[in-house]
Amino acid sequence: MPLPLQRAPTGHVRRVERARGPACQAKYRLPDGRQVQKKIGPAWTGRGRPADGFFTKRLAEDWLRETLYQAARGKLAVQNQSGVTFSEAAAEWLRYVEVDRQRKP
Repeated sequence: MPLPLQRAPTGHVRRVERARGPACQAKYRLPDGRQVQKKIGPAWTGRGRPADGFFTKRLAEDWLRETLYQAARGKLAVQNQSGVTFSEAAAEWLRYVEVDRQRKP
């Protein structure tokens, strides 16, 4: 099986309105092509230095830059794959239902 094409990870951050208030969200693409969309944390909308745990646009971009750096080196937890295909997992589930749970096919 040929190795998948690896590209440089890319992404962007944006501010979204949520029920609990504005939040910073990152959307990035891993080197293997998968997309990840993740809430970084609450967005700081006030003036001055942000409170602990809040993100300004610059802090969110710094977070994304560090995440993309780790993704390029294969250090993200999202990148650890089990090596099991969907068809193998589905076949095992069907075997479990029919044999272990004794259900009709």
